[in-house]
Amino acid sequence: MKMRTVVLLSIGFFRLFSSYALGAEAGEGAEEKRPAETILVEKGGVLLPKGALVIEPALKYSHFSRHRMSISGFTILEAIVIGEIAVSDVKRDIVEFSLTGRYGVTSRFEVEAKVPYMYRHDREVRGPGTATVSEHTVSDHGLGDIEGALYYHLIREKGWVPDVVVNRRVKAPTGRDPYDLDVEDGRYKELPTGNGHWGISGGFTAVKTSDPAVFFAGINYYWNIERDVGKEFGKVDPGDSIEYNLGIAYALSERVSLSTSFQQRFTMKTTQKGDDVPGTFMNVATLFLGMSYSLSKKTYLNVNVGIGLTVDAPDVQVSVSIPIRLL
Repeated sequence: MKMRTVVLLSIGFFRLFSSYALGAEAGEGAEEKRPAETILVEKGGVLLPKGALVIEPALKYSHFSRHRMSISGFTILEAIVIGEIAVSDVKRDIVEFSLTGRYGVTSRFEVEAKVPYMYRHDREVRGPGTATVSEHTVSDHGLGDIEGALYYHLIREKGWVPDVVVNRRVKAPTGRDPYDLDVEDGRYKELPTGNGHWGISGGFTAVKTSDPAVFFAGINYYWNIERDVGKEFGKVDPGDSIEYNLGIAYALSERVSLSTSFQQRFTMKTTQKGDDVPGTFMNVATLFLGMSYSLSKKTYLNVNVGIGLTVDAPDVQVSVSIPIRLL
């Protein structure tokens, strides 16, 4: 997942409290939520009861590393290269702090807003393993792309029929976009914190309980809206994406639960001035291992570790969030 913040809306970001655990009616408000259901917060499969307000500070770290080799020339006898070989080692570290707020408007309808702040550090080493090695590093930070989302509990679980929650999310280009960055000697002096485009997404999550486990699966479509960037870039249309995820959450005790999930996103090629931009198709597949621990009846600690399975995915992701129910 190349850090383009390609949009957008997603079913992702576990929703901390569900109508199961917190109780849809006032009489159930004292009941403590089951930990396996707490994990489903991130997948948007469970919603807050009416009048409930949750804030969730979160910290996420992502690491990317790429080793590239390009050959300008031709090869003879499958071993001898005539031309120039360029080797580079690229590493990127991203730390994102976000504050998310969720409010249960009704027992079936929930709203959400997320404000991220990002720090990014890029390092490129050209010519590793050769006689001429050069290194360039650049760091930057700033506000990311703010998101808002709506969730509606369309179908309630009954018999073999699972709970189904539909969602719609909008992303605003509030972060620094990649089209107007300071450059010196052909290298960037600053880095983007957003993708520079409005984004809209929609999808659903299905949840089926089978105590002590909860199964979930979802699909989402992301639409990145075309933008006229000006004479230098012209009209740029980031590729749309389709994403699916599936997994299981299971309780170990009254306080602790674990989860395992798989997520894959396909992003189509970006077009610029009507032409496809080579190398912009992405296949991002990640395996997530998660844990939720109940600190109190209204506060939880969620820890998630993601392992990249494809070249386009981050090598590793680690996120820590603490959802707190205020109302």
